[in-house]
Amino acid sequence: SPAWVQSLSPEKLKELQRLLTPRLTKYIPPNPVTGGPRPTVPQAAFLLLPGLEALFGGAAGGGKSDAELMAALQYVDVPGYAAIIFRRHFTDLLLPGALIPRSHDWLQPTDAKWNDNEKRWTFPSGATLSFGYLSAENDKYRYQGAEFQYIGFDELTHFSETQYRYMLSRLRRLKGATVPIRARGTANPGGVGHEWVKQRFIVEGPSQGRVFIPAKLVDNPHLDVEDYRSMLAKL
Repeated sequence: SPAWVQSLSPEKLKELQRLLTPRLTKYIPPNPVTGGPRPTVPQAAFLLLPGLEALFGGAAGGGKSDAELMAALQYVDVPGYAAIIFRRHFTDLLLPGALIPRSHDWLQPTDAKWNDNEKRWTFPSGATLSFGYLSAENDKYRYQGAEFQYIGFDELTHFSETQYRYMLSRLRRLKGATVPIRARGTANPGGVGHEWVKQRFIVEGPSQGRVFIPAKLVDNPHLDVEDYRSMLAKL
């Protein structure tokens, strides 16, 4: 620890720990390796961000999808909370290790209830976590009357900028509500939306309060890094 941290009083250390600990719920399972809290340091930073827009992007295997799912689950204990996570194509949500199978791994042992027709989890609080897709440009209008406090985009560079900007208009909350409204994206480099995502989060981001958190392969302790790196090197 830095010397200035060691010099803090027990009370200030406790307060620092509180400020650096993201809000978690029982629906976010523990670290499968250590049994302790799940978020890695970059994931925790992603979960702590208070602003409207943020992007967690970079290397494959950096724990981005886990971070997206954790962020969506942070407030499911609050009545009326509604979250949705998008992939460009619905089939992408169903692949092995993708978000819907992953959500079942996390939530099947809990008191959350799955509706297969709606592709939605409902929690005892009445909060919901849904999964959706925006394959065609006009699919965004399917959500014209919807209201969400959290909208996630897995692989944001697969979406058009107009789809993203339209869905931002679906973020709203009741006056006096304490749950933040958030749009969160994850991305690998490349994809049809690479240029607009780079412009929005890297070029304009710092001046507009849009935060980019880089994801690195070595940040994910749940992955066999050397084996995965060897596989990627063959591509």
